[in-house]
Amino acid sequence: MAALDGGSPAYLTIRESEDGKGRYWEVGVIGHGKGGGDLTERVVTEIRAWNASGGNDAPEPGFRMAVADSRDRLTVDDARFIVDKPYSRLAVDWARKG
Repeated sequence: MAALDGGSPAYLTIRESEDGKGRYWEVGVIGHGKGGGDLTERVVTEIRAWNASGGNDAPEPGFRMAVADSRDRLTVDDARFIVDKPYSRLAVDWARKG
């Protein structure tokens, strides 16, 4: 999974580890480009909010996409992430639990 802001991408990384409670997976974020650091911090903030509100027990995300002439008719009031391109728009709706 990745997020884009202008020309800067940030993507998720996952690593497996183990502690006294057992095996677990740790999520990380790597950003690139001029705004990569800021975008990485925004994604990390969303991951922490997701984890604090129940993690995998939280509502599932929804994905909406429109292309060509339909692009401008895809409205986004409160989408968590929006990827705008000249000929398409992707909105990721990810409601917070509670």
